Amino acid sequence: MRIASIIDISLVDVPGIPVTVIFTAGCNFDCPYCQNAELIPRDSGEEMAPEEVVRRTQGFLSEGFCVTGGEPTIHGDLPDLLEALRGQDPRHINLNTQGSVPNILRRSLPFLDSVWFDLKAAPGRYRDVVRTRSNPWPRIEESLRLLLDSSAKVWPRTTYVGNLLTPEDIREIMDVLVELGFSGEYLVQNYVDSQGVRPSEAEQLRVPSADELDDVVRNSPRGIRVRLDWR
Repeated sequence: MRIASIIDISLVDVPGIPVTVIFTAGCNFDCPYCQNAELIPRDSGEEMAPEEVVRRTQGFLSEGFCVTGGEPTIHGDLPDLLEALRGQDPRHINLNTQGSVPNILRRSLPFLDSVWFDLKAAPGRYRDVVRTRSNPWPRIEESLRLLLDSSAKVWPRTTYVGNLLTPEDIREIMDVLVELGFSGEYLVQNYVDSQGVRPSEAEQLRVPSADELDDVVRNSPRGIRVRLDWR
């Protein structure tokens, strides 16, 4: 597995739980607004065995782990890392994923307590937004079904990017969540022009205003609570 960095403790990545954050390197999407764009190349970071990752996290005063990226599920040994982390003690384990590799996610489920699931766009627009050669939506849907049938807490999330997404995208995403049986909070956060975004991409993107989604929030489907996190 390729690891980009390890942060000893974070108070913002998992609600109510201080966690050690493990950034995996490499991603199979190429979202223009990615705030960790330096982690997209698959040869970024350094090769590290799961046992070495665990060794480097020992002694941290956290109450769990958040494994993020990049995209953790592109690594075939992700389940081995999660199992090794679980073997330390019963601390909370959270995964951040966009769900494009359901077979790895399926093998990871026994070790997960919670998952931030990043929904990038409405199903019909996925390929355009994440810039892949084939349409990843069928795999995304499979991963969502796996998670919703599991014991892990699922937190769906979308980054709303001006001139890339529309309020209709958010409506369609909510409808899909309802169709798949999800009920609960759906987090929509705003795109932020940060240093991690590639400058050539940032020039084409717009930081949105929260009032663009007023109607969407007021008319969300039954069972879905939209929470806007404008940073």
